[in-house]
Amino acid sequence: MSQQVCVNRLKKELLALSKNDDIKDIFIAKPSTSNILEWHFVIYGPPDTPYHGGYYHGMIIFPVEYPYKAPSILMITPSGRFNCNSRICTSMSDFHQDTWSPFWSNCTIILGLISFMTEDEVGFGSIVQSKETRKKLAAQSMAFNIKNPIFIKLFPELVSEYKKNGIYYSSSSSSSSSNISKRNTPTVTTTTLTKTLKDTSKKKEKQNNIIIFIIFIIISSLFYIYFK
Repeated sequence: MSQQVCVNRLKKELLALSKNDDIKDIFIAKPSTSNILEWHFVIYGPPDTPYHGGYYHGMIIFPVEYPYKAPSILMITPSGRFNCNSRICTSMSDFHQDTWSPFWSNCTIILGLISFMTEDEVGFGSIVQSKETRKKLAAQSMAFNIKNPIFIKLFPELVSEYKKNGIYYSSSSSSSSSNISKRNTPTVTTTTLTKTLKDTSKKKEKQNNIIIFIIFIIISSLFYIYFK
């Protein structure tokens, strides 16, 4: 009986995702063709982060007791933020059954993971590598993903786009960084300091807007699932 509740809930969430246009530029998620308890997702690297341009394949393993018990979350694509194929400790994973809420959904889980990904909080399954390493891994992410038969089977649209357009991540980024590093360090003046402070303020404002947008999507998803 509990497994049927789980299956019905996941089918409902799949339908909700298919109708949610707000998340289409943030991530894509699908269940395995042979097991609805095994979901695969691809996070599109958020802008203004070292992950921008990356495509991060991960997996959610739902227990038969879902939504009353939390699932396991794993990341498959190297990111410099999480260990590959290792369970990740977050407030929405099976590491914290005591804080899990049955009102959360796969959409909530993935959005929460994206938020956690952009931070540097350390926990089981998490690692902290340099921004340069994370940018490099972002550039290599699709080349890694297309070697995975499961990724190819579940996300043929991403594979086709990759083969059609080549590398997603602009190669000019690394060359620009290299050129910048060769230049002499400019003298710090009042003008440059003021500009730096303004840029920092704008970056924080963008991060706050992303968080607000994620909260909006979570609330919209919950409303759809429970009041549709």
